[in-house]
Amino acid sequence: MLFAFSRDGAVPGHKQWSRLSSKRVPVGGVILTAVIGIILTSPALIAVNINGAPVPVAFFAVVSIGVIGLYWCFSIPIWHRWRMGDSFVPGGWTLGNKYKVLSVVALLDVVLVTFMAFMPTSNLGVPWNTGFAWKYVNYTILVVPAAMILLWIYWHASVKNWFTGPRTTVDLTDEELRAGI
Repeated sequence: MLFAFSRDGAVPGHKQWSRLSSKRVPVGGVILTAVIGIILTSPALIAVNINGAPVPVAFFAVVSIGVIGLYWCFSIPIWHRWRMGDSFVPGGWTLGNKYKVLSVVALLDVVLVTFMAFMPTSNLGVPWNTGFAWKYVNYTILVVPAAMILLWIYWHASVKNWFTGPRTTVDLTDEELRAGI
């Protein structure tokens, strides 16, 4: 996804992340993605035991972050389809009028799943409880809103002034793709 967004110029440093190697691999983008993954999973290096049993708090947080991102990506076209109503031109496969109810159900499910993913996995991860320690905190509630705030600021400070949408790359040559054009 970093490559696709970078190819469209929608990411800071997009030329670096979208440049392809001679083997057509966006090496810079792969390295950045790996670094972000290492940072997000580094709390897994802290041993977390509850009543003597190991608890994968960092794993739960990383999975929750991924699930929220995936569900929100699904919700965008569902929301837009629901808002377009009858002006939407359906393709060969359609839900008919059932989209009206199913869109609401799907969007409510996204809200519910997001809420559940933000919840602590243990009462020791709740700041006002006795025994609280940062190693027990489900840091999904910190990472996702922080990322959304940063993206919102970036959108309003810069992106909305120059981003025109996806670029057509079908007609580019291999050399142009490798150069990150």
